[in-house]
Amino acid sequence: MFSGVLFDFDGTIVDTTDLVIKSFQYTLKPYLNREVTPEEVYPYFGMPLRQAIEVFVEEKEVDAAMAVYRRYSEEHFDDLTKLCPGILEGLQELDKAGIKFAIVTSRMRKTTFYALKLFNLEKYFPVVVAVEDVKKHKPGPEPVMYALQLLKLYPHEAVMIGDSPHDILAAKAAGVTSVAAGWSKITWEKVLASNPDVVVNSMKEFTDFCLKK
Repeated sequence: MFSGVLFDFDGTIVDTTDLVIKSFQYTLKPYLNREVTPEEVYPYFGMPLRQAIEVFVEEKEVDAAMAVYRRYSEEHFDDLTKLCPGILEGLQELDKAGIKFAIVTSRMRKTTFYALKLFNLEKYFPVVVAVEDVKKHKPGPEPVMYALQLLKLYPHEAVMIGDSPHDILAAKAAGVTSVAAGWSKITWEKVLASNPDVVVNSMKEFTDFCLKK
């Protein structure tokens, strides 16, 4: 049984797919004179926002585009997000077993805590590593290693679950067991190409994996 579980946030705990896609579409339309498709956006799920925006707009426009994105996202967060299936029940079962939790996300700390409060999940996550907390984020190991440090765990004692290749690669780079969340909206072939140690199709399946003796 693992002592700690590290969770990606977007698409793993909270389904923010519609929010992210619509935020990109609203933000980028004035720059591209068209609406980007979900397929164009999926590859940038799990990346820091700046890195994603830089792909679509000129460097001098990045800060302005990010401000538009964040404003739209904050205004529509409540209406366009929901918990991923089985998350609450899984957290309750893992918490009962004494497992420690952390979130490792490319999202800003402010909006991560807002979402945790919105869905009444704050008590489960005393450790949150957000984009501001490290210099190099996923797919590098730094945010995962920092979360382990805060949890006071060694890599072999923890497992990380996420819905994007960036999550899997970050976990593997840090020496943590990597698990791909089968409820990902990202092209599944790309997730599998990152060679996760384990693939689960539901939160219940993940919970059972974490608790096996």
